[in-house]
Formats: sequence, structure tokens, C-alpha cells
Amino acid sequence: MHVNNDFQRISNISQAFETIWREKEISRIDIARKMDVYRSTISNIIDVLLENKCICEGQRGSVGEKGGRKPIFLSVNKDFGAIVGIELQPEYCNIAVVDFAGQVINTKTQEISFKSDAENTEEEFLNILDSIIKPVLKENKNHKLLGICLALPGIIDTKKGCIINSVPLKLKNMNAAEKLLNRYEIPLLLENDAKCCSWLHKGQADEEKDFICVLTREHKVDGIAVGLSVVMNDKLVNGHNYAAGEYLSVSWRKGKNGQTGLPQAVINTLNTVEDSYNEWLTDLFSTLTVMIPLLEPCKIYLHGQKNEKVQQIKNVISQRVSQFEEAMYQYGAQLEIMAEDDYEIAKGAALMYIQKLFELPYLMDDYVYSAINWDVLFNRK
Repeated sequence: MHVNNDFQRISNISQAFETIWREKEISRIDIARKMDVYRSTISNIIDVLLENKCICEGQRGSVGEKGGRKPIFLSVNKDFGAIVGIELQPEYCNIAVVDFAGQVINTKTQEISFKSDAENTEEEFLNILDSIIKPVLKENKNHKLLGICLALPGIIDTKKGCIINSVPLKLKNMNAAEKLLNRYEIPLLLENDAKCCSWLHKGQADEEKDFICVLTREHKVDGIAVGLSVVMNDKLVNGHNYAAGEYLSVSWRKGKNGQTGLPQAVINTLNTVEDSYNEWLTDLFSTLTVMIPLLEPCKIYLHGQKNEKVQQIKNVISQRVSQFEEAMYQYGAQLEIMAEDDYEIAKGAALMYIQKLFELPYLMDDYVYSAINWDVLFNRK
């Protein structure tokens, strides 16, 4: 009975907080309506959130048709704390610090260099993290930092906190949770970088419930890397081994290194030769065409391409991959090419932390590294 009561209490807190966070301003009675619970139940939950300063009361609204008291609007207390989001790539990292309401406080880019010949890649990884995170903690000492969220290229088991395989960072089967759990005295969560695109979009109040994010990243040696993330019915799809979203194009063949079957000469000149870039775009959108009837997304978001490339992308789709346009039309989907934003992945990582608070609690015997405990959060100094 104790477990059931505690489960229900935390579930109610999570749902109420999500409602307030997404609505920006909302009254107790409207929260009760959205959650379909008694007003007395909501009052108890709101009291807990107010006492712990997670939310705050604002101005009064208008009296309803039946009269009575003016409702008091509730909103998230942005000063309750902040979250650090970090996108880590082999050559650089982008950092975004986000407040509890989801607004960016500050951003920073830092060049880094992984030693390709390091004998212990895990130790090298931890040293790089220290060089990034320790200064960030010091620079943001005036904010109550609630957590650090790290976005990495590769396959990440978010439940166990394990880096299954990150080819760019040369890490494999690293039990990161064990090494990072108490390293910085605040929670550190891990996620795949492309999936942080989805956390970014899921953090928008009016977001679609079914969409695909396509993250493209330019690298000096390997050309443009592609990662996908899929959201269906508002849930991020991980796959049974967390590899959902790893990308291989329709041109890829057995024995071919990389993600496509394009000639190496094309890969090496993607950023310098227009025809090479056009070939890559044709390959990418031919692959995405197959996914439209399979997943039936409302939107496909393309991240990571330069603003000056937008018209070229549209021209290639129209002239070379008309089947993509037709499939989008038949299944009622839309393509949205996102404007350049160096910090979008870092922001998505930070927003993941807040959205983890919306999740229903796990059973007591089901340990999850990425779960966030409300009672621990309340006691965070």
C-alpha cells in the first residue's frame, strides 16, 4: 500500500508540474480539469510544489460565469534552479545553461581535442569532461544547478547509463553511470545527440506527437554524419538495444565503411563541390522517402545545415527526389529545415532533464539511471 500511495503521489506531482510547465500560466481548477482529478487532490499537490518553490503564484484571473473567487495563476519558478546541457563532439563542445522554465541563461562553445592515440580512451574521455564541466560549474555558481545532461554521438543506453558504442569518441561498452554518478555532486544524464533534437522539439508546447528529427553534423575527415531520432505518440523510440535512429542510407552496401554507398571522392568533397553535396542530398532524401509510409510522421525536421543551403536543398528535392515530395503529400507530412543554431543539441539535452520530471515513476525494484527523484530534487540546496 505504501508503494502504491508513493507511486500515486509522485505521479500526480509529475503530471501537475508538466501541465504548469507547458501552459506557462494556469489556475488550479484548470489543472484539475486537465488531469481529471478532484480539486482537493490538486490543492495538495500544488501546496507541495509551492512549499518547495518549484512553482509560484502570479496574478489573479477573471471571475467565471458562476461567480466566486478570481483564480490565481500558477507558473514555474524559473529561479528554482538551472540545468547544464552539453553537446560533446570529437573537436568541440557546445554548452547551454537553461533555467527551470526552459529558457536559455547563457551559452558557450569550447574547442577540445581527443587524443586519437590515447592508451585509455575512457580515462581520456573523463579528463575531457573535467576540463569542460568543472569550469562551467564554477562560472554558474550563482545558479542552483540541478543536473548536467550530456549529448554524445553514438548508441547510449539511457536506462543503465552505458555508452554502448561511440565511434567518433572511440568508446565502447563504457559503464559511464558508475564513473560519473557522483563525480560532479549533481546528477549527470547521458543521451544520444540526435535524440536530443527530439527532446528539444518535445519541449515545445504545441509540438506534434509523431515526428522524425534528422541531425547532420560536418566532420573534417568523415564528411557529414547523419543521426535520426523518432517520436511516436509523443514517446521517443529507443529500440531494444537503444540503436533506433542509427543511420544507413539506401545506397549503403555490405563492406562499405561509413553510412552511405557514395564514392569516397564524393564524401571527401561534400563541403567544397556542389555536385557532391547534391549527390549526398539525393541519397539522404531517397532514404527518408522510405520512412514516410513506414512511420507516418507529421513532420520531418532537418537539423545542422547552413542557412544558405536551404534553397539548394529544396531544389534538389524537387528536381532529383520528387518521390519524397509525393510521399510527404500522400501521408500528410511536412518538411521543416531548421535555422542554424549551434546550441540546439545542448538546449535539447538540458530540456531532457526537465521532461524527465514529467515521467511516471518506475517501480521500486526497477533501477533506472536516468530517473529523477522529486524528493531528492526538493532537497537540493
